[in-house]
Amino acid sequence: MSWIGLKKAINRAGAQVMHKTGLLEQTHDKEYEFEEKRYRAMEAASQKLHKELRHYLETLRTLTRSQVSVADALALFYGNPDDILQRLQEMNSDNITTTHELNNGVEELEPVYNQTVLNPLARFNSYFVDVNDVIKKRGRKMLDYDALRAKKHKIDRAKSSGEQESPDEDEAASDLTREADLNALALAYHVINDQLKEDLPKLINLRTPFLDPSFEAFVKIQLRFFNDNYHHLGKLQLKLDAQTKQDYMTGELENRIDRVLAKIKALNIAG
Repeated sequence: MSWIGLKKAINRAGAQVMHKTGLLEQTHDKEYEFEEKRYRAMEAASQKLHKELRHYLETLRTLTRSQVSVADALALFYGNPDDILQRLQEMNSDNITTTHELNNGVEELEPVYNQTVLNPLARFNSYFVDVNDVIKKRGRKMLDYDALRAKKHKIDRAKSSGEQESPDEDEAASDLTREADLNALALAYHVINDQLKEDLPKLINLRTPFLDPSFEAFVKIQLRFFNDNYHHLGKLQLKLDAQTKQDYMTGELENRIDRVLAKIKALNIAG
């Protein structure tokens, strides 16, 4: 950092402290402050949305991988084929095939999900970096303007109260230079302030047309995923014997499970 840059940074740090303690009058623009508040709310919501959408994709991966793991564990649970378990093993073999197909389906959806949902939102969020840089620049311009304005007012008050003698030519020249510097800082501040007041509402209003296609794609991807699950698991359900399906519909299946659990509990080794 150059000496001039370091000096500016030190002066701005002092001005920030004086702002916070109320020793330095701060420039306020209610219109800008309102728009920045709206922008900050949108920024936070958009970043949270991107985070949750990434988590959603990972949740789908976890779900289908868990389905595969459960099917594989059931295959080990049934053990070697025998007459009693043959039908159950065949059912689980179909279940393994189904869960792998569903897991592959998520892998096929992932590139589409990234391209149509995550990437557009990530691009939208990337604009926040540039906007925040401009907002920081506005803050620096405001600090410079407020600090020099306070300094000028202090000198003017001293002169008007008679604390200083009549200015000589050098002091008059310094006053003119200070006035010119203050006008330049005021102009720089108002230019960037007006730019933000004009552009922030436009950016906020663009969020809906920009993200609508991604939201539509998100809904369609969900529909495809759950339809695929329903279709594959529905075919698996058709392979259940008629009595099991009937017992499930009437609630008798739960009673059957309770009776089996009661038999297990009656065993000495089961306590």
